[in-house]
Amino acid sequence: MKEITLRELREVTGLVLVDFFSPGCGVCTAIETKLVAVEKDFPSWKFFKINTVENPAVASEYSVFTVPTIVVQTDGREQKRWSRYFSLEDVIEFLHEIDETEG
Repeated sequence: MKEITLRELREVTGLVLVDFFSPGCGVCTAIETKLVAVEKDFPSWKFFKINTVENPAVASEYSVFTVPTIVVQTDGREQKRWSRYFSLEDVIEFLHEIDETEG
């Protein structure tokens, strides 16, 4: 999972999952580890991560007020987000749903 900036994120198209995290967040680290494994099951998706401490402008533009937050986009438009307390299984299920409708 590649760490990107706001400028890079604005240029990304297609199926995108963005993981907003903070370096001192233990839950964020656990989610990231699991997302790296999930990424392998979704080759048509682009997985990115954004450090909200180093990139507060991105967090502000995306209205991210807590971490971890996962945002799913298709062609630059947000489809769904999960924040703080969520099941990664819900995220995976949603990615499958999008794959079925986009494919």
